[in-house]
Amino acid sequence: MDSNPSGFEKKDIPVKPVLIGGAIFIITVLITIFMLYEYYIRVLDDATYDFKLSKRSAKLEQLKKFEQENLNSYKVKEGDKNSYQIPIEKSKEILLNEKK
Repeated sequence: MDSNPSGFEKKDIPVKPVLIGGAIFIITVLITIFMLYEYYIRVLDDATYDFKLSKRSAKLEQLKKFEQENLNSYKVKEGDKNSYQIPIEKSKEILLNEKK
């Protein structure tokens, strides 16, 4: 009766197309996993970079405050009553007007 001892006919399952389809599926899944991993690493690096840049140094903030006070304010200089500190923009204007 049955010439095939396995219990099914070879024509029931097309083995070659199933193997090719399975291989293509596995390759697609592996490529997708790799791309998701690369995306995760890139997002993680960006988040770490942004976090480190968002922290401001206390010394830098103090330096900026000191510069703003010294470059943009009027004061009497210490030690000499006839010496005054003026904003840098005003001093540039005075020097340009003197040269004319």
